[in-house]
Amino acid sequence: MRVVLRLALFFALALAVPAGAQVLSVAALTTTAKAPAKPASTIIPGSPLAALTGVANPPSAKADADVPAPFGTNAIGFSLTGGLGLEAKRSFGDFVAAIQQSTRLGPVLGWLRGFPGVPLRVAHLRGIAMALLITLLPGLLVEQLLRLGLIAPRRMLAGRAMAYLPAHQLADEAEQGLADAEAGETDSPPHRRLSLRAWARRAGLAVLHLGLCLVPLLGFAIIVQGVLSAGLVTQRTGHLAVVGITNAYLVGRIALEVLRFLVAPRAPGLRLMHLPEARAQLVMAWGWALLATSFFGYVLVSVGEVLGLTPIEAAPVVRLIALVVHIELAFIIWQSRRVVGGWIGGRPGSTRSLSGFRRRLARIWYIPALFYILALWVALAAGVHNAFVVLLRIVLVAAAAMLVGRLAWRGSASLLERALPDPARNENRHSPFIVRARAYHPLLRSLIRGFIAVLVLVVILQGWGVNAFGWLLTNPFSRSLIGAFIDILITVAVALLLWEVTNGLMNGRIERLSSTGRVRQAARLHTLVPMLKASIGVSIFLVAGLICLSKIGVNAAPLLAGAGVLGIAIGFGSQKLVQDIITGLFLLLEDAMQVGDSVSLAGMSGTVERLSIRTIRLRGGDGSVNIIPFSAVTTVTNMTRDFSYAQLSIQVGYKEDLSRVYAVLTDIAFAMRKEASWGAMIRDDLQLFGLDQFGPSSLVITGQIRTGPGQHWGVRREFYARVKSRFEVENIEIPYSALVRFAAEEKTAPP
Repeated sequence: MRVVLRLALFFALALAVPAGAQVLSVAALTTTAKAPAKPASTIIPGSPLAALTGVANPPSAKADADVPAPFGTNAIGFSLTGGLGLEAKRSFGDFVAAIQQSTRLGPVLGWLRGFPGVPLRVAHLRGIAMALLITLLPGLLVEQLLRLGLIAPRRMLAGRAMAYLPAHQLADEAEQGLADAEAGETDSPPHRRLSLRAWARRAGLAVLHLGLCLVPLLGFAIIVQGVLSAGLVTQRTGHLAVVGITNAYLVGRIALEVLRFLVAPRAPGLRLMHLPEARAQLVMAWGWALLATSFFGYVLVSVGEVLGLTPIEAAPVVRLIALVVHIELAFIIWQSRRVVGGWIGGRPGSTRSLSGFRRRLARIWYIPALFYILALWVALAAGVHNAFVVLLRIVLVAAAAMLVGRLAWRGSASLLERALPDPARNENRHSPFIVRARAYHPLLRSLIRGFIAVLVLVVILQGWGVNAFGWLLTNPFSRSLIGAFIDILITVAVALLLWEVTNGLMNGRIERLSSTGRVRQAARLHTLVPMLKASIGVSIFLVAGLICLSKIGVNAAPLLAGAGVLGIAIGFGSQKLVQDIITGLFLLLEDAMQVGDSVSLAGMSGTVERLSIRTIRLRGGDGSVNIIPFSAVTTVTNMTRDFSYAQLSIQVGYKEDLSRVYAVLTDIAFAMRKEASWGAMIRDDLQLFGLDQFGPSSLVITGQIRTGPGQHWGVRREFYARVKSRFEVENIEIPYSALVRFAAEEKTAPP
C-alpha cells in the first residue's frame, strides 16, 4: 500500500493531459486552415488539483491552435509520452515561475532604496519610534514589575501542586531526561497514573498559576491603552503601529502562557501532560521560536505597510517569513520524529488489531508531515487560493482511502483464508475440492489485492479532483483495456475450471477403480494419467492463450499458421521422436506393461520403474538403470501378468520307485499350500508331468505350480529346499555326475 500514493501522483499528472492528446490522426499532421478543437481536461473544476495546476484558467484556444504537432505523434505511444512530457514541462515551468515571481524582493529593495528620499516617510518613521517608546516602554516596565511581584505566589502554587505528585513520578522526573525523549519511550503504565481527584486538584492549581501569569499582560495592556487614551500619541501612523504591535505582542504572549500552562517547565507539579522535564523545556523552546519569528515578521510587515509599502510589495516578505516558519516546523518534526513515533507505535509487542499498522506508521509518519509542511509553503508561494484547506483535503483523502484499503486488504486475506483453509494447519478433513482450490490461493490473493490497490488509487485521484471514474468509463483506450482484462480473466478462469474438472474426473476414476478392487485397471489408468494430463493441459492452455492474445488485439491466425509450419518442420526432423511417442502410446493402451512389472524387452530384463511419453526406465537385476526408447521395443515379455508358473525339474536315481517319488512331491506341494504365507501365492495343486528324460546318471521328472504374478521364483526355491530335506529323510537318491561320485568315494575309502 505504500506505493499507492506515489502511483496516485504519477497518474494525476498522466490524467491531467487532455484526452485528445493521446491519439492523433494522420490528418491532424497536415497543415489545414481550420484550427483543431480544444481537448477537454480530465481534471474536475474546483478540485484541489485544479487549484494546484491552474486548469481552472486554461490558456486560450488561439494559443493552443498555434502549437504545431510534434513529429511521431500519430501513434498512441508517441502521443501519450510526448503529451505527458510537454504537459509536465509546461506545468512545472509555470509553477516555478509563479514561485519566483511571488518571492522576488526587487520591489521591496526599491522601496527601501527610495525611502530616504521621501521626507514624509522619514517623519512617519520617527513618529512611530517615538510612539512605541512612549507606550510600549512603560507597559513592558509595568509587566516586568508585576511578574517579579508574583514570583512568590507562583512558586507557592507550584510547591503545593508537588504534594499531589506521587513519589515514583518524582523519581521519574529526576531520572528521565532528553535521551529518553529521543529514544521514543511511551507514557507510564496505566497503574502508575494519578487518580482523577489528585489530577483535578493539580488542574485547579495550574489554572490559578495561569491566571497569575496573565496578570502582568493585563497590566501591560492597561498601561498601553491608558497612554493611547491620554492622547500622548497624536500621529495616526504611530497610533496604528502601536495598536498592531500591541495586539501581536498580546496574542503571542497569551499563546506562550497557554503553552506554559500545558507543559509547565520547571514545575512538574503543575504539568498536566506526562512529560519529562527536558522534553517540556524543549517544547517550550520550540513554541518560543515559532512565536518570536511570527511576531517579528508581523511587526516588520505591518510597520512597512504603515510607512507606504503596498500589499503587493509586502507579499514576498510575507512568503519569506512563512518559509522561515515552515523550516522551523520541519526542524521540529524531524527532531521529534522518535518521540512522536513512540507515541504512535504504542507498547512494544502489542498484538492488538491495529498494532502492526501503528508500528509501521510510527516509522514513516514524519515523511508525509514534512512533505505537507513544505508543500503548503510551495502552494502559498505559488498563489494557490486557500492552500491550507486544499492540501489538507489531499492528505486526508489519501490517508482515508489508504486506511480503508488497508482494512479491505486484511479483511480479504482473512475471508480468503476462511474460504480456502490450509490443510496442513487444520487437522479437520477437507474435501478434495478445497484441497485443490488451495493451490490457487496465492493467485486469488494477488488478484484481490491488485483490485483493491487500483480501487484505492482511483478513489484517491477522484478525491483529489481527477475525474478518474469518468476517464475510465468514457475513454476508448481505458474501456478497451478494462474489457480486455475482464475477457482475459474469464478465459483464464474457464481454462482453469476445465483443467480442474479433467483432473478431478481422472483422479476420481482411479479412486473408484481402486476401491472396487479393480487394481489392474487402476494401475493402468494411473500409468496413462501423466500423458493424458500433459496433452489435455497443453491443449486447454494453448487455446486459452490464443483467446487472450486475440482479446488484446493480437491476430492469432499468423501464429497458428506459423505454428503449423513449425510443427511440420519439427515432424520431419524428429521422426524418431514421433515414433517413440506413438509406439509408447499403443503399448500403454494395449496394457503391455505397467510400473512394477518384470519384463524382458530389447534384449534386457528387469523391473519397470517409470513410463514416460517416450522412454521406459528399466531397473536390472544388478541394480543398473536402463533407459529404453519405445521405438526399440519390438517384443515385450511380461513375467508378472495375471499369473506365473513355477517350472520344476527334479532328478532321482534309476533305482528309485517313481510312484513313491510322485507321492512325496505331491505331499510337499500340499503341505506348502496349507501354510498361510505360501498358500496365498500358490493358486493350484502341483501338476506332475511325469518322467520327462533319461539322463546320464538320473531320471528327470518335470512338473509345474501355478502362482500369482511374479511369485513363481520364490515358490520354486522353497519347493526345491523342501524336496532336498524330504528326500534325505525318505532316503531318495539325488544323483550327480559319476566323476564327482568317484572322487568322493576315493576320498572317503579307508587306506
